[in-house]
Amino acid sequence: MATGHRVYSDLFKLSDFVQQTSVSHAKNLIIDALREYFKQDTFYKYRTDAFGFPLTPDMTDLPPDMQETRTTRIYIGDIFRYDKRYWPAIVTRYASGRTYHVSFNQEHTTKYRVDLVLDGYGGHSYVRVPTATIIAGAWDQSFTITIAAESVPDREELTDIVSSFFIAKIRQELYESGLFIKSVDIGGEREEDWGNEKVYLQDLTLTTFSEWRREIPISSSNLIEAINFCFNMGVLGHRGIQFSTVVDSIDD
Repeated sequence: MATGHRVYSDLFKLSDFVQQTSVSHAKNLIIDALREYFKQDTFYKYRTDAFGFPLTPDMTDLPPDMQETRTTRIYIGDIFRYDKRYWPAIVTRYASGRTYHVSFNQEHTTKYRVDLVLDGYGGHSYVRVPTATIIAGAWDQSFTITIAAESVPDREELTDIVSSFFIAKIRQELYESGLFIKSVDIGGEREEDWGNEKVYLQDLTLTTFSEWRREIPISSSNLIEAINFCFNMGVLGHRGIQFSTVVDSIDD
């Protein structure tokens, strides 16, 4: 599974946020995972246009055989297609969230870079140089996944497919992308009127756990490590020393 999340605002960068899996990114992970899964199906096949959007063109007056190849068999997204009646549909909405601090000081740690130091006499040493202060925390959040269909069998079958997908198929992939599934709850069945017809709905509640993280850069000047370095290496001669970075970053 592959997904991306673009942030146009500069505020994350200005505030040194390197991770924020809360609303937008988490919801995109869920929607993208469902879309990739249903692309493999032959009956509820998910199709997209050349730009990656759901293939839901106007099918008015087209024969059924052309509709089969020119439209997706299911809509998957974050809003209902109220402008056109398009079912079955799987719609993901953010339900609620609560910040959760793993520790009292928000996991206040330091990120280090390890440098290899060579002197003029062939000696070498490794120096840990702090590069950033890390502040992190977590989110407890829930998402509502609504399944809408024109028939009861479609609603029941899609509920079974989607629930089994989250409890057994996609857990590891979402975990590696920064979203951990804690539980999947299935709500009761219901029906709603749509014109002279009925729409059959059922909700799944996805409870998840994710994290946020800030890495605040530490200035390379005025570091206590510089003092420790002088004590470790002794008095520096006229031959000088050479530096080379061997490890980009280490969290401690």
